[in-house]
Amino acid sequence: MNFRHLKTILFLCAYSFLFGNCSSPLIETEPEVITDTSEVSITCNAEKGNKALMGYAGPVYVHLGLITDSSGFPTDWRYVKFKWGSTEKAAEGTPQGKNKWSYKIHNMRNFFGVPGNEKIIQLAILFRSGNCIDTFCKVLRNADKSDVLIPVKQKQ
Repeated sequence: MNFRHLKTILFLCAYSFLFGNCSSPLIETEPEVITDTSEVSITCNAEKGNKALMGYAGPVYVHLGLITDSSGFPTDWRYVKFKWGSTEKAAEGTPQGKNKWSYKIHNMRNFFGVPGNEKIIQLAILFRSGNCIDTFCKVLRNADKSDVLIPVKQKQ
């Protein structure tokens, strides 16, 4: 094997190591585009983002809220469901294999109790460990440690 082939192999190995999981995002929704009345399944991948739940084996819970046209600023969560750190059964995510959990909402507007005249802009969601307070929670966030915000398409 000559030096040129070795360089190519090393480059491909490094590229695969660095970018091999790029096709799998931190959060996926089904359907991909959601509206305020959609049934939506949200799946997180703890191998992405800040990786706080990577390898975590305990139950995972969601912390949910909405960004609406009544929010005071871009990350002003409204209609927050479930107390932070709680282990309510209704907040428990469903395991989807190693480092993945999902949560289903049947109708966002009804689930959160949002009046019809308020526009839902984004769904805010964090997947986290339970029975914890702020500094002791394992919380899956974006890589920059910001909250996960999912756009909600407006009906025409």
